[in-house]
Amino acid sequence: MKPPIPFPLALNIGTDIVHLPRIARLLTRHNGTYLARFTRRILHPREQADFRARFPLSSSPVPLHNPQTQSQAQPQSQTKSHPHPSPLEFPETITPDMTRWLAGRFAAKEAARKAAPRGAAQLGWKDVIVRVSAVDEGRPEVVYLGASEGDRLGKLSISHDGDYVVAMVLAAG
Repeated sequence: MKPPIPFPLALNIGTDIVHLPRIARLLTRHNGTYLARFTRRILHPREQADFRARFPLSSSPVPLHNPQTQSQAQPQSQTKSHPHPSPLEFPETITPDMTRWLAGRFAAKEAARKAAPRGAAQLGWKDVIVRVSAVDEGRPEVVYLGASEGDRLGKLSISHDGDYVVAMVLAAG
């Protein structure tokens, strides 16, 4: 038997699946103040700007209108973990669309990290940008920032179905 012919291109594939209720629970932690921490942690500044453009945040801190936390809601100024909140950190509501968008970014970035040439351990959340391609008919793509030869593109497929978001990234090896 002849040995198999190797694949002709050096490609890496990464896949991730996210359960939307898990992300919703994360975002509503600490009466919703975890949203700001989550977005600062996983989103590059360009993605944060896109997030704010899609989901405008209130200009003053207000309690969340979340049925699970409304009875426990207290003024944000009394929250122990954030005694001096930044006004842009608190949305008036954490909507299902906001949760779905952030879950999609999370899944796409995790898939991109897995597909990175040197693996996920060598790449931070902000080293990858998820964007809509200006060239390829508005398809989503990932941009690996700071490679030695410049930024590199990866192909992204993302799908939302019910309580799940799945992302797959194909990147040059």
